[in-house]
Amino acid sequence: MENSLLLQYIIIAAIVLAAGYSLVRILIRNFSPKKSKNGKAGCDSNCGCS
Repeated sequence: MENSLLLQYIIIAAIVLAAGYSLVRILIRNFSPKKSKNGKAGCDSNCGCS
């Protein structure tokens, strides 16, 4: 009985860690500066930068 409870805790911890890792990856990808074609970060043809 004690082994199955420990196994459940390990499985839940692995699921929580995987979910946290994927959430951090999504947040980093969404909030990182975007690279445009000319190499300037955060500036595209519509923003008025030369």
